[in-house]
Amino acid sequence: METVKVGKGKCFLRKGEKLRGLFVVLQGSVRAIFKNDEIILEPGSIVGMMEGLSDSYLCDYVANTDCLFYIYPYKGVGDYKKIFEMEGKYVAVFAMSAMHQAAMLMEKYAMVYRKAQEYYKFLMEYYGEYQKFCSDYGIMEKPFKRMGSLMPVQLKDPIGGWVIAYYKRMSDVSLKSMDQFLSRDYDIGIGVILNAVSWVRKALSQIQELKDYLHTHRELLLSSETENLFQLYFELARKASSTGIDIGDVQQRISGIMNFADGSRMYEEKVMKDCFEEYKGYDFNQGNLGESDFDPGEEEYEEGFDYLSQILDYAGYPEDKAKSFRSTLQEYKELPDLYASTDNIRKLRRTLTQDFYDIYELAFFRSLKGGRIPVGVKMFMNFGFVDEGLAGEENAHSLYDMTQELYRCKAENVFTIYEWLLSIFRGENEPSRNEFDMDYMGFLNEQKKTGDIKAEDLPKLQNDNRKKVEFELRNMFVSTNRATYGRISTYCPILCEDDIVGSAEKMLMTAEKANGALDEIRKIDYSLFYREVGFSDPEHDVNREVIQKEVLPYIILMPNAGTKAMMWQETAGIRKDTQARFIFPILTGSDVPELMVDVAGRFRWEMCRKIQGARWNDITEASLTSEYSDYIQYYRKNPELSADAKDKVKKSLQKAKNNYREVFVKDYQSWIRYESKGSFRLNKVARDIIFRYCPFSKGIRQTLSANPTYQEMFGKFDILNGRKAHHVEAWYDRYQKKGGEITDELQMNLDFYSM
Repeated sequence: METVKVGKGKCFLRKGEKLRGLFVVLQGSVRAIFKNDEIILEPGSIVGMMEGLSDSYLCDYVANTDCLFYIYPYKGVGDYKKIFEMEGKYVAVFAMSAMHQAAMLMEKYAMVYRKAQEYYKFLMEYYGEYQKFCSDYGIMEKPFKRMGSLMPVQLKDPIGGWVIAYYKRMSDVSLKSMDQFLSRDYDIGIGVILNAVSWVRKALSQIQELKDYLHTHRELLLSSETENLFQLYFELARKASSTGIDIGDVQQRISGIMNFADGSRMYEEKVMKDCFEEYKGYDFNQGNLGESDFDPGEEEYEEGFDYLSQILDYAGYPEDKAKSFRSTLQEYKELPDLYASTDNIRKLRRTLTQDFYDIYELAFFRSLKGGRIPVGVKMFMNFGFVDEGLAGEENAHSLYDMTQELYRCKAENVFTIYEWLLSIFRGENEPSRNEFDMDYMGFLNEQKKTGDIKAEDLPKLQNDNRKKVEFELRNMFVSTNRATYGRISTYCPILCEDDIVGSAEKMLMTAEKANGALDEIRKIDYSLFYREVGFSDPEHDVNREVIQKEVLPYIILMPNAGTKAMMWQETAGIRKDTQARFIFPILTGSDVPELMVDVAGRFRWEMCRKIQGARWNDITEASLTSEYSDYIQYYRKNPELSADAKDKVKKSLQKAKNNYREVFVKDYQSWIRYESKGSFRLNKVARDIIFRYCPFSKGIRQTLSANPTYQEMFGKFDILNGRKAHHVEAWYDRYQKKGGEITDELQMNLDFYSM
């Protein structure tokens, strides 16, 4: 036996580690951490006892406070006798500890079992109420197939109530009574301990099974990603309120769901906030519906409905062209392989592609006239849907439902393509540059030079928002829709079933997914979207100071099911403090965080090129692009690189086809994914350059500061950053003494140097 102290927060035993002792808790408490749960072991508990006949620890043991332990060597049951021979009273002490642990686990088991049963009962009761409301209000019930397959929790061999009651009573027995009962008989004592341990092990197993049941089915009630009961009630409330029905009873049930979810501890705060915020802010008295909301004039999804006719009629596509499009589409549908690359199939795809964009343009401008937009047209304009047979019946049904939830794909910086085109038509945003890097004004000037437009027409065209939308539709839209699809050689903008990976719902690129992926990168590369902009206030004696301003990119969702993302342009115009434009498929078949890291790396490179202008690769002008270009161009002669490192650079260049930007983007991906976690993937030179221009956030720097590889870099950075912060604080003091005010913009600049 030995006495050991363990500091708070230290994991002193790990799951899977070979048994090496029984730790009797004298002072403090210990967290026993399992897969989805943990229990607290208080003084008197014995860490390692529940392992029983195992040869390794079942979980991680972490000191919850500063702890003091007696440690007894232990590798198996035979060691109990050795411990008891040291002191006879230990038989009762260890037996009582086993009783207490068993009682604690039995209580927890009973609680979780009851919770799983109550959850099932709550779901079924509220789903039944939802169906009744729909019937009473005459509103079509929205199918919820997953509820039909839900079963009550079923354990193969549930622990009997007598076991729970037994260990509860036994844990109340005094140590003296236990000592008298056992008469310090080693064999009886060991039997009592192992019997308790066997029930503990069973309780742990069944608690895990119950928790898995709750985890698997929790999204039926509430989710920010998949269809759920809260969402059904919210949609019911919107539909009912728009027809003048009193929705007080429905809102009461919604409050019940919100209270249950909040009290269940099954959901993260962010999930509840995301789901509940819109409901709380929704005006049920508004009397009108937005573009993406349910339209009571629209029938529910109907299998076999001719959506193509609905789309063509709405767009007003000429009859002869519509007939030709139908014929070509039918020929395309009958192909044995839609992705073949023969000349006749390529020609077929080109014809369909041109018709698709012609119809899209007509449909968009028709929508500007007002009136109800049929759901089939919304599916077409937001997802590229044209035909149920091509998209697949199940996918078509999902898309139909998702048109009622397009609000999930919108945020201040996230747009569906339809909303983006609307913003240009309203004059809120300027069109994007075309594939030749020419903006709308540049395009008009080029048209004037070639004689396609007259000089006197130029002023009018400059402010013609319809022409701006046409420019966006025929340039950025066409180019990025093709590129984000991912398979350029077999591209067709019409949605096909084979393009859907898993389910359309899971592929849906929501604003939460987009900004969540963006935020994860910003937590690492904190200065990613900060720009140096000028600040002046001559009235308060500030003529020119450079401050840092964060400008988040616009994320535009193209109407396709694709696997690629694009950094289309780094700013919206000449000014540096305008939003970049990132392009994603609205149905994304690749890992969103990985795509976001890729476009972030491209943004880093292109933003630097824009700032540096013609001198972007001039090493006499220090910048990310100039230093990286110099490093790659002369890597063979770099004495800081080993032979192995040089060989890796060579292979990277070959893989990138000698494109320096592509080499940087791959290194940036490694920087974000691996280097930020202390896993080295870059050589010394690349690491030094990227850190100076894409430094880690303060928390990561502190975590990695003990690593010798980073110490020198971090030290230099802290010195330079400290000098800049000191300069800012100095001129802020002068500015305030002159009567200047520290605005949010200026505070953001100061905060930047502590990130």
